[in-house]
Amino acid sequence: MDSVTLALDVMGGDNGPRIAVPAIKRALHVYRDLNLLIFGEEKIVLPLLRDFGLASNEQIKFIASEDYKGFNNPISVLRHGKNTSLFKAIESVGNGKAQGAISAGSTGALVLVANHLIGTLPNVHRSALVQIMPSFNSKGTVLLDLGANLRYTKEMLYQYGVMGSVLAKCVLGYNSPKLGLLNIGTEDSKGPVLLKECADLFKANKNLNYIGFIEGNDIFTGNADVIVTDAFTGNVALKTAEGLYRVLESRLNSKSYFSFLFKPIKGFIKKRIGLMQPDAYNGSILLGLDGVIIKSHGSANSNAYFSAISQGYNEENCRRFNSNLRLIVINVQ
Repeated sequence: MDSVTLALDVMGGDNGPRIAVPAIKRALHVYRDLNLLIFGEEKIVLPLLRDFGLASNEQIKFIASEDYKGFNNPISVLRHGKNTSLFKAIESVGNGKAQGAISAGSTGALVLVANHLIGTLPNVHRSALVQIMPSFNSKGTVLLDLGANLRYTKEMLYQYGVMGSVLAKCVLGYNSPKLGLLNIGTEDSKGPVLLKECADLFKANKNLNYIGFIEGNDIFTGNADVIVTDAFTGNVALKTAEGLYRVLESRLNSKSYFSFLFKPIKGFIKKRIGLMQPDAYNGSILLGLDGVIIKSHGSANSNAYFSAISQGYNEENCRRFNSNLRLIVINVQ
């Protein structure tokens, strides 16, 4: 098998290189054929690489870059941040030096720079942030969009459904993934006009296994394998789920009355909610680009950043998925 080369912007996120470098060491131990291009501030990153015994590792190439936290907005990063770690990591995918790039930095800057430097696949209107969510009753659920576009059309949502279905087939192994459209009710009469018009597009495409409108309580049940929604709603749903997990985890680990009440079955509960551990699912794919770009959570710890690297390493994502998606001609009605 050929090696995989990933570009890492290690300056992004709340904790930057402090959590990225330990994750890098772990990833190189797990994935022996992984090569990394590491972009960051020399005075900060190189000492950490030395501390973790990675400074002379032949699988690593460090490229000194500027931090981009001083830029006011995503447009300023695009126009004036060509030497920043985020810009250069994404650029390495555009020029073919890496198969994928990972950043925990600004979502807006990531989306803007990636769309500019790499561009979307033919016929794709806009890229979308997608995450494979855990499910109690299935192999996982593809949820999109999670924050790439705050303005959307019925055609964009339709394309998200097509791309999400391809992802579910190639990466999760579903033969005919069930596609649902997130709404405030399951009845055809409910919801805004735009969602109803998008539903008509899904129904007209006989290659899609469209099951109709679904509600928020279906996100983790496995009733739908692909769930399409707008970025605002998708991001709120994702952050709400993560927040709920953290609260439950904290309560179960505390000495509170809540923890005492569930003491007889605490082990079982911990095992079940452990399946929903957000760190294990960190890394949202910017879907629809002509290259693999992954957004890590800004608050990611070392375990979560390792999960994002694993997401990028995944052979289906880097090699097979994009080639399969490229073969799809998306006909927007």
